[in-house]
Amino acid sequence: TPRLDAPELPCASSFSNAQLRAFAEGDTYACFGAGFERAQTHTRSPAIQSGAMLLLDRVTELATRGGPWQRGYLRAELAITPEQWFFAGHFKNDPCMPGTLMFEACLQAMAFYLAAQGFTLLRDGWRFQPAPELPYPLQCRGQVTPSSKLLVTEVFVEELSAGPLPTVYADLLCTVDGLKAFHARRVALQLVPDWPMREPPTAHASEACAQLEGFRFDQRSLLACAQGRPSEAFGPIYQRFDAPMRVARLPSPPYLFMSRIREIHGPIGVMRAGAKVIAEYDIPPDAWYFADNGARTMPFAVLLEAALQPCGWLSSYIGSALTVDSELGFRNLDGKATLHAELLEHSGTLSTHVEITDVSATAGMIIESFEVRCFVGAREIYSLSTVFGFFPPQALAAQAGLRTSQAEREILQRSSDFLVDLKQHPERYFAAHGARLAQQKLLMIDRVDGWWSACEGRGVQLRAVKDIDASLWFFKAHFFQDPVQPGSLGLEAMLQTLQFFMLHTGLAEAIAEPRFVPIELRSTHQWKYRGQVLPHHQQVHTTLEILAAGTDASGSFARARGSLWADGKRIYEVPELGMRIVSAVLDV
Repeated sequence: TPRLDAPELPCASSFSNAQLRAFAEGDTYACFGAGFERAQTHTRSPAIQSGAMLLLDRVTELATRGGPWQRGYLRAELAITPEQWFFAGHFKNDPCMPGTLMFEACLQAMAFYLAAQGFTLLRDGWRFQPAPELPYPLQCRGQVTPSSKLLVTEVFVEELSAGPLPTVYADLLCTVDGLKAFHARRVALQLVPDWPMREPPTAHASEACAQLEGFRFDQRSLLACAQGRPSEAFGPIYQRFDAPMRVARLPSPPYLFMSRIREIHGPIGVMRAGAKVIAEYDIPPDAWYFADNGARTMPFAVLLEAALQPCGWLSSYIGSALTVDSELGFRNLDGKATLHAELLEHSGTLSTHVEITDVSATAGMIIESFEVRCFVGAREIYSLSTVFGFFPPQALAAQAGLRTSQAEREILQRSSDFLVDLKQHPERYFAAHGARLAQQKLLMIDRVDGWWSACEGRGVQLRAVKDIDASLWFFKAHFFQDPVQPGSLGLEAMLQTLQFFMLHTGLAEAIAEPRFVPIELRSTHQWKYRGQVLPHHQQVHTTLEILAAGTDASGSFARARGSLWADGKRIYEVPELGMRIVSAVLDV
């Protein structure tokens, strides 16, 4: 009565040397291809030994129900030449391949078999290991010498478990030029949790940060909260998440905008309103987003993330995830905010003050409200009220999106002969000097494929598109083991579409040394999210309806109503979004 769980995905029956090397180097998608796109979001895919320690040249047969027991089978080959590295060290004047390397080849073949079943796709950062505390009878009755030609490794699957720790039990056989040379009985190989941040950087002991019973909430703990062991982020209270269960994370670099926790007010692990935190972010003068932005100011998406990420940290600190026994995803739902001043390359340290003002829990979901104020020194930069939620995976998967009127959907589906391909960086929108769109990682629209003027009495309407695939950089950064496009980048797409409108209509031409602000200052903006952009989506559309545009004493301006769509579902909305083109003299 063997346990033979079904594979997560079907896969090919043979694999080339190039495919095996791709797998060994952590590129699971390049190895297995279609169906394995989720692996492109991994921070570190489970892999086998690479380089000289890769002891498989090719897989000639892989069958989920193959082999004499019809429980699973894999056959791999390694061509033997006198020049192979292991002959030089084992033994002097008596060269042969160590039997331990035959066993290693078998373990690599078992790991490959597990990965081929699709069991690594939702286990970013995990690793393979022989199951501990089990006896493995091993027999060597032959050898690989410099005169040998071919080592064949075979895996005869006995049992296969899909989890919670995916495990394969198998008999293993190595054949050297037709001679059965190595056999191992009922070896078990499993996938176990691990974390990309195995050896996090050591913080300077003199760095001022909040502490709790000797545990320091410094940059090391924040990185652990992003992609390390959860107990290294919050201490022993989070040890239960050092196991297979996933937990809500901070974004990872390059989208982590917190340097340390400066102050905490409120007990850890107590989910109630009133808890407060002050987080600090040391703004790097050479940060990637200054170079990618259309002006040398902090982009709106980065500032919004710097304000929201401490909310996520505080939610974890008060133990929100500890109140239920299942996994929960953490998502922003809506917000209302005002930008008071811009941030520059040399602004220094941004201090974000967060208070959790309300907590409610029902039906396995938790809704939390926050008040946030951001400062540089004594100067207020940004203020907002926002709401987050913890949701079980099935609730996130069932999101219906926002209510959508016929007029809103008509903009999405309307035909247009207007097309500007922004991937080609046309000079009109990417000028070397003056107002221009963002580029590189920060550019969140690939083309504008819709433009309609005075449509049914309304102002100009625009539609922009971004093509989505799982390899996009932000899926790796947001979040570890739970890839989703940051909502802040969706809002950035709306702002960039509005900037495109301003450039296309010449609103920068009458301004000396024109540049864009991150978002219109001292004007309230709001957003609502009721869905998410995931790695399997194909296209994100941004639709805008221009509400006002013109020039005043402060420069040129435009305001619009915006929506963001994922594969035809409206998931974000902004009732009014403002953008300005001003003179290059910066407000410091």
